[in-house]
Amino acid sequence: MGGNYGWVGKILRINLTEETTSTIDTNRFTEKFLGGRGIAAKIAWDEVHPGIGAFDPQNRLIIMTGPLTGTLAPASGRTHFSGLAPQVYPKPWYTRSNMGGWFGSELKYAGYDGVIVVGKSGKPTYLEILDDAIDFRDASEIWGRDTFSTQRYLRDNHPESSKVICIGPAGENRVRYSVIQSETENAAGQGGFGAVMGAKNLKAIVVKGSGSVAIAQPKEFQELCLAINKEFQTGPRERPNPSLDPERVRRYGARGAACSHACPWRCTVIYRNVPGTAYPGVNTTMMHCVANIFAGRSTFYNWNLGVEAGVEVSAVANKLGLNHWSLGLGIIPWLRACKEQGILTEIDGMPIDVEKPEFWVRLLRKIAYRDGFGDILAEGVPRTADRLGRGKGIRDAFYPAYGFAGHWDGHGDKANPVFFPLWIVSALQWLTDTRDPFSSGHDYSQNLTRWSVALTWTELSKIGETIYGSSKAIDPEYPYKCKAQPAIYTQHESVLKDSLPLCDQAWPRFYSTHVDDGYARITTPSLGTIYGKSLEYHLYTTATGNQLTEKEFWECAERVFNLERAINIRNDERTREDDLRIIPYFEAPENRPGPSGQLERLDRTKFLNLVDEYYALRGWDRERGWPTRGKLETLGLKAVADELDNLR
Repeated sequence: MGGNYGWVGKILRINLTEETTSTIDTNRFTEKFLGGRGIAAKIAWDEVHPGIGAFDPQNRLIIMTGPLTGTLAPASGRTHFSGLAPQVYPKPWYTRSNMGGWFGSELKYAGYDGVIVVGKSGKPTYLEILDDAIDFRDASEIWGRDTFSTQRYLRDNHPESSKVICIGPAGENRVRYSVIQSETENAAGQGGFGAVMGAKNLKAIVVKGSGSVAIAQPKEFQELCLAINKEFQTGPRERPNPSLDPERVRRYGARGAACSHACPWRCTVIYRNVPGTAYPGVNTTMMHCVANIFAGRSTFYNWNLGVEAGVEVSAVANKLGLNHWSLGLGIIPWLRACKEQGILTEIDGMPIDVEKPEFWVRLLRKIAYRDGFGDILAEGVPRTADRLGRGKGIRDAFYPAYGFAGHWDGHGDKANPVFFPLWIVSALQWLTDTRDPFSSGHDYSQNLTRWSVALTWTELSKIGETIYGSSKAIDPEYPYKCKAQPAIYTQHESVLKDSLPLCDQAWPRFYSTHVDDGYARITTPSLGTIYGKSLEYHLYTTATGNQLTEKEFWECAERVFNLERAINIRNDERTREDDLRIIPYFEAPENRPGPSGQLERLDRTKFLNLVDEYYALRGWDRERGWPTRGKLETLGLKAVADELDNLR
């Protein structure tokens, strides 16, 4: 089918050094690489070569949408970011991040499916994209401002409803876990891409568009979107309206809201005029996902700041441009544990006291401005422990690998009840990803943990046989059997979600309370009955008109995952030895008893056999963990195989 259905046809290339722009045809990439994450990986393979550093002008900041961005597709309001990531430890390598909100949709309405930023401006700069009019604007007026103030200034000085991404002081000062921020709570958090923008002297991008996104089969697409939205409204994962404390509603106008374009849920809470507890003033912001841990909500996050201080700390972190995940899952728990063991008791004369909001706010400012000991913490806990020569054992209890704190793996994120053997799949995902794999972990461990309250393990295991090929892939009675298959499947599912893109809390839709067998499905007048594992495929084909088979659709995901692997093999010589760095983390006892009532730990011998099985199923060399030439050629990546052969 002709035409740019699902796409607007152009990717914008920005050279900050030369202050020039050009465009490339999106259709060069869509057939083999689907969208956001996939197209970004292809661009990175072509343009991000060995020897480039995360803060070098030659590093690319690749910002991509997907074929569903800007459409009615449920929970599709995502934007993908990638490049060489400063957060990665011990050496930055290529990885990715993701953001909700409305920026990606507006970018497509302006006529661009993505933006590739290269070079470095000679002075603080922001980009203005108003349809075909692209301008390099002086950012001296907003350099140094926080993200809220920056967005307010840019919106006041640009067309109404303009959308903005920007960095705060943390990004300007190259904090390795600084974020790219939009609105008050949407952020590309993982990877430290805010620091990449800071290194390029790029403060913000403001965009306003007047176009639209054409749909190949509008009737079928609309029916599908409406049916999926209806299915989304019930079940243990669905939160169309969060449970709100009536007192918070009365005092702070708390209300549920969607965090992104086209999302049917209301899992974000907006608070207005919440009084500060550390410092005078009021805070108005959104709170969702990891932000809620700042108040202290479990035995693991056993600080007790309360809602007012929690809102304040969350807002301060967002204003400064600091990653909530790094703070709440890594830095603060590490500091608290260091204090408990007498390794580190104060910071620049300030006692470590996670019960006091004043400590949190002062600490965040020190990090963002690299003030005193904050300059060391700005490098992240893994590098901080190396520099101090202390706290490494504590660090390794929170950081499985690559500079990212654990999350939904049954170990590091101790607030979540993921139990053995579900985290065996998480371990395989950590093993082979380029960052923390929680966007894959949500597919398996979080999905199963939440849905096990509504469906029996027998029912879940039967669905697992349909999805993963064996009931043992889910059944807790088989800890090391058939666990490579779901690890691979969910990694490919993660690629699809990041490429279309879709929210990894909403997708995939495997389980349902609407049907007797628990396997999700929807029915539309035009398309008939569609089962859960095929929903994304039909959203893609009805939006784009691309009639590739469902097998070819999944092969695109496999192609992208292998290409990402190849990038870090070529650029950083990644091998099996790098993968196995995660094993000691999972050899520690589980944080809470599993179904057997025991504190389980990883069995190294059995797990290494499982790693061999995983590599074999992937078509990777077992000794090095490299994709074989045969696998790459099967995926249409002969040129990649040729280049890797030069390294063998």
